[in-house]
Amino acid sequence: MAIHKHNPTQTLGDTVRRARRATGLSIRACAAQAHVDATWLSRLERGDYVSPDPRHLILIADTLHIDLADLYVAGGYQPAKGLPTFAPYLRAKYDLPAEAVADLERHFALLRSYYDHQPPDDERRAA
Repeated sequence: MAIHKHNPTQTLGDTVRRARRATGLSIRACAAQAHVDATWLSRLERGDYVSPDPRHLILIADTLHIDLADLYVAGGYQPAKGLPTFAPYLRAKYDLPAEAVADLERHFALLRSYYDHQPPDDERRAA
């Protein structure tokens, strides 16, 4: 018996399709309400996209009343720790060019390295 792995984009597509059907919306009606292209939504449901645009996922989640985090998990965006990495979050939350996202990631890494090397709070208070 062969075991077939389910890829994250297919899981995402299945999740969206089930939610859309539960609302009674056609692909075209759902796409219109979400302000996304019906062809894009159809391809999303088929699992055609390796990394679907997180901004579109926000629109779909809102339209279908799905928790956005659930869509990110289904699409493989969310690591096991429970939160997306910084770049997908920035792309999903803000409409920024790729250069701005890269700049913010570098700045975040700098801040993280600074605070990762700080003494514990009680030692800083004693200083």
